[in-house]
Amino acid sequence: MGIAKNNLSAIFLLNKSKIIDLKTAIKGKYQSFQAPFSERQALLVSVDSLLILWSVYSAFWLQAQTTQAGFDVIARFRSNWYWVPILLGSWWVLAWLNDLYDIPSSTNKNRSIVRIIIVDLLSLGTHLIIFLLIPNNLSYHFFLYLFFNSLLVITLWRWTYIALFKRFQHRVLIVGRGKRGQFIANFLKQASHLNYQIIGYVDEGPTLADPMPNGLPVLGEVSHLPRLTRQFKVGEIVIANEKNLEAGFFEYLVECQAQDVRVSLMPDLYERLHRRVPIKDITPDWGLQALQERAIFNRFQLGLKRLLDLVLATLGLIVLTPFLPLVMIAIHLDSRGPIFYRQIRCGRAGKPFYIIKFRTMVTDAEQDGNPRWATENDTRITRVGRFLRKTRLDEVPQLINVLKGEMSIIGPRPERPEFVTQLQQGIPFYSTRTMVKPGLTGWAQIHYDYGNSTEDALIKLEYDFYYLRHWSLWLDLYIIFQTFGVVFKLKGT
Repeated sequence: MGIAKNNLSAIFLLNKSKIIDLKTAIKGKYQSFQAPFSERQALLVSVDSLLILWSVYSAFWLQAQTTQAGFDVIARFRSNWYWVPILLGSWWVLAWLNDLYDIPSSTNKNRSIVRIIIVDLLSLGTHLIIFLLIPNNLSYHFFLYLFFNSLLVITLWRWTYIALFKRFQHRVLIVGRGKRGQFIANFLKQASHLNYQIIGYVDEGPTLADPMPNGLPVLGEVSHLPRLTRQFKVGEIVIANEKNLEAGFFEYLVECQAQDVRVSLMPDLYERLHRRVPIKDITPDWGLQALQERAIFNRFQLGLKRLLDLVLATLGLIVLTPFLPLVMIAIHLDSRGPIFYRQIRCGRAGKPFYIIKFRTMVTDAEQDGNPRWATENDTRITRVGRFLRKTRLDEVPQLINVLKGEMSIIGPRPERPEFVTQLQQGIPFYSTRTMVKPGLTGWAQIHYDYGNSTEDALIKLEYDFYYLRHWSLWLDLYIIFQTFGVVFKLKGT
C-alpha cells in the first residue's frame, strides 16, 4: 500500500540490505481491507446500485403509464419497499458470481456487455421466481420494464466508465533501474487494464543517454525526484532499488509527499495490483515485518475465526447431509473400493493430521509408492470422482476436520508431507503457509486453478502470503462468497 498523506512515519537504511525498508511507513486501516474491495470496485458497485434503484422506479412509472387505470408511482414504490433489498441483493450476488466487478474485465467493452446481459437475464429469472413465491401487487410487465431499463442504463454507464478511465492515466516514476525496476515496469506495461503510464527511472549514478532495454528512459538521480514529479505530474513513486540510497532520500520523499505523490515499495505495488506477494522479490526483513503487522496472530481475531468455522461447518453438514447418501451410492456403483479416503496432510506448524475426503480415484492409485500430483486428465480419477472434484463435493467430509480443529473453512490448502519437503527446498518462505490452519478453500483457490508443479506451488504461495498479510473476517466472508462462484462454474480440479 502506498504512503498515505501525513502518515510517513519513518524511513531508514538497513546497513547490509539491498532495499530501503519503508514498512514502518506503510501502516493504516485501508491496507488491512484492500484485498477484497478496491476503490474502483466500490465505484462500480455504488453506481450500479443507484442505477438499479432508478430502474425500479422507472419500471413503476412505465407500468403506471401503460395501465389503463393508472396508479400513484410513489405510493406503489413505498408499498413494495421490501422488493428493493431483494432486487439489489440478487443483482449484487449474480454480478459477483459472473465477475461483473472484476477490474481487468471492467475495462473490456465487449466482455462487459456480455456479462451485463447474462446478469440481467439471470436477475429476470430470479425475480420472476420470487414473484411467484411472495404475495405482491406487481405484474410481469414490471419485471420486463426493469430488465430493459437496467440493461440500458448499466450498459451506458459501463461504456462511460471505460471511456473516462482510459483518459486518466496514473503516472509512475520508478526508483531503481535494476532487475526489480525492470520487472515492475514490464508488469505495469503488460497490464494495460491498470492504466498506468510509466514515465521512466531514477537511480544513483550518471543518467543514461540511451533508454533501458524496455524502452524507458533514465531521467536522473534520486536527488532529482522532487523536480521530476512536478515536471511530469507524477502520481506515484515506486521504490525498486537494489542498493542503498543516499541518506537524503527521506527528505526527497517528504518533498514529493507534499505534492500528494504516493510512495510504494515495489513488492507492495505488485501486491496491491496483483493481489499476491512477489515471493522472489522480497527480503526476509520485509517478509517478517509484513507478517508481524497482521491481525492473523491476534487471539481475539483467531477466536472469531474459530467461531465462524464452527458455525459454517455445522450449517454445511446440516444442509448437505441429506444429499451425501446419493454421493456415497454413486461412488460405490462407479468403482470398487471404500467410500471415504484418508490421507496424511500437514496442518498448522507442520503438525500432521488425517484429511477426510470422498474417494475420487481408483484404489491403489499410487501402488508404485511414488506420490504425485493429480493432472488435468489423470486416468486415476473415476467418472464420479471427476464430477466430485469439479463441484468440490469431494471435500465436504473435511467439514469434520474443521469441527475437530484440524482445519479452517478458509486457509491455505493442506499439502502432503512429501510435497512439503520438496517445495520447501525450492521455494523461499514456503513454511509461512503453516502459520495458520489449512482450509477447505482460500485466496489461492479462488484466484488460481489447480496446479501440479513447483511453479504452480510458488504462485499459490504468493496468494497464500497475501492472505496471511491481509486476513480479516471480511476477507474470509469474501472468499466464501467467491468460492460459490468457483463451484457453480465447475472450476474445481
